[in-house]
Amino acid sequence: MKRIFSLVLLSAICFTLMQVSNPSFAFATEPTALAAVEFEHGRQLFQAGELKRSLAKLRTFVQRYPDAPQLHPAYTLIGRIFILQKRYPDALLYLERIPEFLRNSEVSLLRGHCLIHNGRFSEGRTQLLPLLDQRLNRADAGMLFLGLADAAINLQQPLQSLVFLQKALPLIENTAKLLERVHRLLQSRLNDLELAEAAFMWQGTAIGQDARLQLARRSLARQQPEQARLLLRAILASPVTFPFWQEAELLLQRTSMDNWYNRDSIGVLLPLSGRYAAYGELVKKGLDLAVEKHNKTRLPVRLLYRDTAVAGVSAAQLVSSLTDDDKVMAIIGPLLGAPAEEAAGRAQQEMVPLLTLSQRRGLPQRGNYIFRDSLTVLQQVRSLSRYAADTQHISYSVLYPENRLGKEMAQLFVDEVRQLGGEIVDIVSYPEDITDFRKQIETLLWEDHVVEPPPKQPVLNKDGSPVEEPDKRPELEYPLAPFHALFIPDYAERIGMLAPQLVFYGLKDVTLLGINGWNSPELVAQAGRFLGQAVFVDGFFHNSKDPEVQRFVELYQQAYQEEPNILGAQAFDAANMLLQVVDDPQVFNRADFRRQLADLRGFHGVSGTLGFDELGEAIKRPYLLQVRRGRIVEVQ
Repeated sequence: MKRIFSLVLLSAICFTLMQVSNPSFAFATEPTALAAVEFEHGRQLFQAGELKRSLAKLRTFVQRYPDAPQLHPAYTLIGRIFILQKRYPDALLYLERIPEFLRNSEVSLLRGHCLIHNGRFSEGRTQLLPLLDQRLNRADAGMLFLGLADAAINLQQPLQSLVFLQKALPLIENTAKLLERVHRLLQSRLNDLELAEAAFMWQGTAIGQDARLQLARRSLARQQPEQARLLLRAILASPVTFPFWQEAELLLQRTSMDNWYNRDSIGVLLPLSGRYAAYGELVKKGLDLAVEKHNKTRLPVRLLYRDTAVAGVSAAQLVSSLTDDDKVMAIIGPLLGAPAEEAAGRAQQEMVPLLTLSQRRGLPQRGNYIFRDSLTVLQQVRSLSRYAADTQHISYSVLYPENRLGKEMAQLFVDEVRQLGGEIVDIVSYPEDITDFRKQIETLLWEDHVVEPPPKQPVLNKDGSPVEEPDKRPELEYPLAPFHALFIPDYAERIGMLAPQLVFYGLKDVTLLGINGWNSPELVAQAGRFLGQAVFVDGFFHNSKDPEVQRFVELYQQAYQEEPNILGAQAFDAANMLLQVVDDPQVFNRADFRRQLADLRGFHGVSGTLGFDELGEAIKRPYLLQVRRGRIVEVQ
């Protein structure tokens, strides 16, 4: 025994001497241990809800320990944090670093979720579908079903989307928010057959109750009150918890009303008081002019105005009042973004056609009862880019102001040009308050050159003395611009300062492309001689040679002793489109009205409106304008 003990003691002494004589051996495992500690710290911060600190710790970890065994779990956790922050491209960037053969179900779930939120719906669905057979925790199962629901609705499969939303309901904490999402889906994305199928498939559930509510609403819109009444009574008699039962009660009351629609009434929502009242009045003039002209030869129609600027009354409440109390066939407005959002949601719920004049993004997508007639930034950009492509412009640069509109239009222009096969050479921005654009122009010219006048060669008399010449400004030599056209999404005041500097600093022989903010007599007076190669776009041009525009301008000037602008022109078109539908003898109810408005074709609007696309967005032919001989004229 003593001998064995001695051997063990000797081995321990030898091992200790090896560590002392070889420090690298003693600390060989230290980086791995430190990596594990740092990763665990980042993971604990995530679990504690400190996402920013966790993200910073984990990003430092993956840079410091690229060979650590926790590298791929760190990528996964970083991806999850970015998803919680709705930064899906960043999440995908880290998740893609994990080799495909090492991706587990968690990585596949997160990656599929990101692909769907980045618009790659089919690819994301393909990634998620195999996970339906996997055992996931409650939160991840909810994420799986919501992701598949998003993919299905964007792939035009609304019933399939409802299947996944129903599966997600018991897994999600905020069921009220999810049921509101289902409510919007049932309202706007399912046809009557799909609604009936949904009511049957999910009978005895909140989704089934909501499907019956929408069927009742559509029956009432088609003036089938008995059918609506049967459905609504069944809903209210059911013991199933249903968050929209008050809507069912309101609809049931409505089924007992006689002569329900006022075919001669159109509601209007405008700011008629407060800071935006002047804009509301301009719209009102265009609407009144159209109705006055219509009523001289057709059955009279009246406009019922409501002020969206009244404190304490929401646009949604005004929609309900016009719909239920005044029983209007349709509504025009609102003009401003926030009221338009509210009104669109309520109008879709009430199933009353609403033609908004707001430029707020995404309004027609709120549902099939929502339409828009307004010149959007996308329509401006699309018109300019197609004109440039049609006139053999191949390469482009963008010079934009550092504000929300400038950034949005710059990105839209870049996307449109690339879709048309054009080349984007450079994208340069400038602060909103800048007055000297030399730095930006030199960047566009690809060199920080110093412009020097060419050396002046003296002219001599026969006797050798210099000839006295009048002092002439020398011609400066500049490099050619490396592109054919320059897009500048800014307004006349700034362009008035910028255009002369473009020429002075050498950016010549380039087509300038501008937005509707360029259509200003002040710009022509200030910088017209520098805009000989400029083309810009607008939704209305009062000097157009179009006979319809000339008649409108004449009527407007006779009525108001002033020239119309785009607000009045768009309002005139909006009213005329609705009046054309009102006059249709085949229109008996709001559902008929919506259908006829959606199918409107061949309309010749003074603001370039031709009809509506499948989403309810106005199809427009904007006016292309240029400066010639000190005047703004149409491009021929």
